[in-house]
Amino acid sequence: MKLKKSKGKLKIFLGYAAGSGKTYTMLEAAHEAKKHNTDVVAGYIEPHDRPDTRRQAEGLETIPPLVVEYKGVKLREFDLDRALERKPQLILVDELAHTNAPGCRNEKRYQDVKELLRAGIDVYTTINIQHLESLNDLVGSITHIEVRERIPDSVFDHADQVEVIDIEPEDLLARMKEGKIYKPVQAERAMNNFFKREKLAALREITLRRTADRVNRIAEEERNITGDMDYHTGEHILACISAAESSAKVIRSAARLAYAFRGQFTGLYVETPAMQEANEKTKQGVRRNMELARALGAKIVTVYGSDIGSQVAEYAMVSNVSKVVLGRTNHRFFMRKPMAEVLEKLNSMAPNIDVYIIPDMKNRKAAGKYGHREGRRKAENAGMQALWEFGLINIILVLTTIAAWILQKFHLPESNIIMVYILGVLLSSYISDKKIYAVYSSLFSVLAFNFLFTEPYFSLKAYDKGYPTTFAMLFIVGLFTASQTRKLKLQNKESVKKAYRTEILLENSQKLRRCKSEKEVWQQAAAQVEKLLDLSLVIYPVNKDGLLGEAILFPRQGTEKTSLEPLLTSQEKAVAKWVAANHHRAGACTHTLSTAKAMYLPVQDEENVKGVMGIFLEERRQIQEFKYGLLIAMLNETGVKLKDYF
Repeated sequence: MKLKKSKGKLKIFLGYAAGSGKTYTMLEAAHEAKKHNTDVVAGYIEPHDRPDTRRQAEGLETIPPLVVEYKGVKLREFDLDRALERKPQLILVDELAHTNAPGCRNEKRYQDVKELLRAGIDVYTTINIQHLESLNDLVGSITHIEVRERIPDSVFDHADQVEVIDIEPEDLLARMKEGKIYKPVQAERAMNNFFKREKLAALREITLRRTADRVNRIAEEERNITGDMDYHTGEHILACISAAESSAKVIRSAARLAYAFRGQFTGLYVETPAMQEANEKTKQGVRRNMELARALGAKIVTVYGSDIGSQVAEYAMVSNVSKVVLGRTNHRFFMRKPMAEVLEKLNSMAPNIDVYIIPDMKNRKAAGKYGHREGRRKAENAGMQALWEFGLINIILVLTTIAAWILQKFHLPESNIIMVYILGVLLSSYISDKKIYAVYSSLFSVLAFNFLFTEPYFSLKAYDKGYPTTFAMLFIVGLFTASQTRKLKLQNKESVKKAYRTEILLENSQKLRRCKSEKEVWQQAAAQVEKLLDLSLVIYPVNKDGLLGEAILFPRQGTEKTSLEPLLTSQEKAVAKWVAANHHRAGACTHTLSTAKAMYLPVQDEENVKGVMGIFLEERRQIQEFKYGLLIAMLNETGVKLKDYF
């Protein structure tokens, strides 16, 4: 009896530029495998107008492409479902970094390839070095071209075999001139830009070096497994994640360091109160950078606090971080740079940690983006909010002055008047977190006290020699108390958030322990998730054979079960089946089967999926990172509890 193959093997044909011969060599290898009675199918071959490649593809069984219509244009894509149904021993899938058209199951072709491998099918595929995520910035600095189609380095590093298709730059340029790669007009344009000899030589060097690094790492890991060496570097690389455009470069640089040092890689995001109130575009930037860090193999950690420098330094010390990677920005706040504050805290609290500063070359260009309509709209909204706060603060200061005038009429000491103004400064700081308003309210209090309540009245002069000291102390005390009020306000927000996180996880754990049956576990999990997200849910229990059970609907409070009928279609259930089979999330707001109505998440223990939870995202808005982290923790705990009933 033939044993079932558990996982397919991946072979990547790697080049440093288009036309190097990747697809041709892959087809050659396929014909060689066919000679040895291997069941080979061409799943998708990129239709380049290259006669040699077309001839080489002849004689291979080919899966017809999936035709997807997008914006009136018919696009040819790899038909994953037909390939899984055909299930050959070996399949060829060209252009691993390709982005699929909207409507395909997966957003990226490398995700299609992962499904093929999980189904036990061997895959041959092709890629150029510029499509590796961690090298994107490095290659961009050479070619001055932003490559948008990229794959995580883990796909490349975990491939079973990588074959470098090496060709001398001179030979590649000769092929270009002969018209074997592009047509004459396109070839001339390419040779004036990307296909310059010095650029090709640099890309070739990066390709060979990256492949050599991969081989060395595999060899060291093998020696470690066999006991020939005690393999451990102790390096822990920390990348600081933010919403800035430069953060992507920081993450990629940290990933290259982690790979080079064979060290642990962590992405740290400090969520401040200001970020909680940021606009959706900023929050999307943070989520995008977090996803990038995950794709590059980082463990994502989120901490909460208003002092970014202290949070980074404390985490670095507690987690034995050896190297911290920061981004350099041009943003100033009260003439101080946030990066300088982080450096100062790291130097004082963790002087033994190496710090790497990655320059922000795009920041100046990004500053011009406010000229766009969306930027102007957000700037106008921010201006209106600032104007409202400024007006409210002025009202408080005027009321404070009236109260001080009443106290003077009752011949109360000047110290009482000063206390009234300090109270006004405190109230102003409560209304707005901006430091400039604290300075303004303190200065206003000093000038109003001098002008209205010291002799000579209605003048900024002061006869008493002690008044200058009084004014200075009033300003300093007012500014200090305002600053402390602002800090207490921010810390209170963070304390509430941490308390909420602790409370909801503790409550979930306690209630799950009291559950006596699988049905009660699902009901309790749904109740806690609905409380957290205020969204309707559908749950598919998974039996011991890995098959989905009947859907259990949990409409959110105030809605009827009939509102969840869109989640009961065959298409939605197919997404849930995919999640159960692949142990990965899918559906709305993800990169897999993104046209679904709900986001589907696996509820699993260390090994098996116990069920699938669908979260109905009616407005198709991303779940906040803070809540998503809580959600995953709750589902993991539910999965562990469900082990008792399997």
